[in-house]
Amino acid sequence: MNSAQMNGTQFNGMRMNGINLNGMRMNGWTMNGINLNGINLNGSSFSATMVVDGTPVQVSGDDLIGSLLNLEAGTDTYVLRFDDIFLDPADPDGDVWFYDIAVQDVEAGTWSSLCYDHLGQPTQAIAIANWWDGATGDRNDDASVVTFACRDAVLAKCVEWGYRPWATVGGVSLADHHQACTRLARADYCGDGTPHTFTGTPIDVFDGLSPAIQSPATLTLQNWGIEAEWGPDGAVCVGDQRRLKMLDDAGVPYEYPLCFDALDDIPTCGDFDSGRGGLLADRYCDLWQSDPGACDGSQPE
Repeated sequence: MNSAQMNGTQFNGMRMNGINLNGMRMNGWTMNGINLNGINLNGSSFSATMVVDGTPVQVSGDDLIGSLLNLEAGTDTYVLRFDDIFLDPADPDGDVWFYDIAVQDVEAGTWSSLCYDHLGQPTQAIAIANWWDGATGDRNDDASVVTFACRDAVLAKCVEWGYRPWATVGGVSLADHHQACTRLARADYCGDGTPHTFTGTPIDVFDGLSPAIQSPATLTLQNWGIEAEWGPDGAVCVGDQRRLKMLDDAGVPYEYPLCFDALDDIPTCGDFDSGRGGLLADRYCDLWQSDPGACDGSQPE
C-alpha cells in the first residue's frame, strides 16, 4: 500500500498492574543512586543535572539508561527502570526518542515491560508532555505531567507518522495536528472517545501543512475515497468511504454517530477549506473488510 498507514483502536497501551495510565507526576529520579535535579522534557528527550563528587553534571537522552524513576498516579506509586533509550531508527537524525521501560511490581519485586503492542509483545514508549483522558480522548495541557505513550497505540503512532506535538512546521504548532491524528486513527468521528475501526486497517493520511508531513498515496487507486477531515475535536466533515462499513461487514454493532447529520453532504471534504478547521484528512477503501484485494490495486477493475 506504499505509504498508507495502519490504524488501531488502542489509545495508549500502557499497563501497570492492569491499570491503563496516561498522565503521571514524577516524584524522584535517580541514576546510580544519585538524585537527578532540574528534570526537563524537551520534545521527547529528558534532561537533568546530577552532582558527582561535588560537581554538577548535565545528563540527557541515552545518558539516562539504567536510571530509576518514581511516579505518582493518584494514590499509587510506581518505579520505572529505563533499560534502553535510543533515537527512532527510522529517523536517527530526528528528535523522537524511544524508551524501553520496565515497571516494578513492588509487592512481588519483579519487573515487566511498561508497554505492550496489540499482540501482547513488549514495545517501547515515547515521552510526551501533558496527559490524555482515556475515556474521551481529550488532551489536558499540564506541563508538570508526562505521558509515556506506547508504540503501536495512537498517541505514539501519531508521533511516528510525523505529528510531533512539540514541533512546528512553517511556524505552525503540531500540537493540534497530533490531537486531530488521534481522532483520525481511531475513527473517533464525534470526538467523544468512541472508536469505529479495527486494528491494522489501512488508511491514507494526509494534511494541509506547507510543506506537508503526509501526502495522499492512494489517488491512483480506484476504490479509495475521502473518509473525513479531522480537527482536534473529531471529524469536521465526512465523505463516502467510512470505516463504519467495515463494522457493518463484520457484523459488529455500534451506535450511529449523531454528529454525522452536521458533517455529511459536504462535497469539498478533503480540500481543507479554511472555514471548517480541518487539519488532517484520510482516504479509505470501504471494501477492505469484504474484498481486500479491491483495495490494494492488485485486483482488475
